[in-house]
Amino acid sequence: MFSLTVDEAAERLGVGRARIYQLIRCGGLSAEKVAKIWLVDDQSVEARRAAAPKVGRPIKNKSTKTTVKTYTLMNRTHEVLTFCYDDTVQTFLDAGEIVDAQRAPFGLVSPRGRSVSAKALEYWWKHRSIPRTRKGLESKLAQLGLEAAAQIPFKSLGLSLSDQYWVRPQDCVVEWSDINYFENDFTELSDEGDWLADVGLDSPDNTSEGELPKKWICKGGKRVLLKGGTVLGQEPYNEVVSTKLFERVLERDEYVPYRLRAGKGDPACQCECFVSSVEEYVPAYYVRQLMRQPNHRSDYQHYLDCCAELGVDEVDLALSKMIVCDDILGNTDRHWRNFGIVRNVETLECRIAPLFDTGTSLWCKATLGSFQAGDFSFATKPFYEDANRQLRLVNDYSWFDPDALDGFADEVAGVLGENPALADRVDYVCCAVQGRIDRIVRML
Repeated sequence: MFSLTVDEAAERLGVGRARIYQLIRCGGLSAEKVAKIWLVDDQSVEARRAAAPKVGRPIKNKSTKTTVKTYTLMNRTHEVLTFCYDDTVQTFLDAGEIVDAQRAPFGLVSPRGRSVSAKALEYWWKHRSIPRTRKGLESKLAQLGLEAAAQIPFKSLGLSLSDQYWVRPQDCVVEWSDINYFENDFTELSDEGDWLADVGLDSPDNTSEGELPKKWICKGGKRVLLKGGTVLGQEPYNEVVSTKLFERVLERDEYVPYRLRAGKGDPACQCECFVSSVEEYVPAYYVRQLMRQPNHRSDYQHYLDCCAELGVDEVDLALSKMIVCDDILGNTDRHWRNFGIVRNVETLECRIAPLFDTGTSLWCKATLGSFQAGDFSFATKPFYEDANRQLRLVNDYSWFDPDALDGFADEVAGVLGENPALADRVDYVCCAVQGRIDRIVRML
């Protein structure tokens, strides 16, 4: 009897909507479409539930035959290429047909658009997976009965809220409009407690990169990312401090605003998704691979050249703003994946991505002893480790208003002071921030 909605079928099977649509298209569940709404046969759902495998890590068996599955890599509604994945040994095989090279992930297709290596696919997918170093992942893998983190994104067809890429199984007709997370709700068991609770379900958490705890939630029709911290929980407060700085010196579209999460639980901040349902975030790591870098060309100038090739304007000015703000905040983690561009996957037009992810700043990893010794040094990224040398790359301060920073150190103290664990550090951090501001002002 076709009486269950997709949501009801998902609840019975303990999976997400995307998985139900996949099972319908592949014949795993019987269903029919009535007035544009899928109704699922309750008997097929019960049969599926009775046949579901038990949770737990599978026993290794050398005699088990290799299982190779074929997928189509999609970019929104566009077919990009086909590839094979051996789930038994978690290995990618070389891609097959390349359908749309210009909509493939940057750096994945060879320069002439003729091939994609298994190594390139594996590297790209690795950064679409939760890093093994994230706290609690090992036990989560055991709970899911998986051997590797790279297997997790397949649970939700590789869907993300950072771009429009997803994987469609062979002979399985799945529509983008039915499964994407920009327009469809997803599993969210709670916005507090276990950060990995939704991993393995129909959730964009399956493709969340980075070591800090994080999770996506649907809130008021918006997609919101929650981020936690480490031992002292300083990182969420750092994101709020960064927002306060950006509000003073940048235009609104040049940064992603963060605020502290209200309620109980460990310290956490939240921000809205900064790409639309037709856009993808492209890290600078991939942008710089657009062209070969001449030996005499600096990383900074080469990145400018690659952006110019893509038609992105005022990148030099944007980098100047990023470098100055990171310097004031003592940011040590502006690596090549933490800034970049945003590309419209339909028009292929590009723009500069707003600044985001500044949590590892404000000397959060410095010891109290180094503060007491007057050591406020820090290593920078991405162009030079020496903060002063990187600051010298900035040749345009026309946007910078020193008066806008009056009282900023006091504002830093107010935000960090909300975290009792930072009580012994706040004054030192404020002193360091003011010192960086004074140095910049002297350079003007």
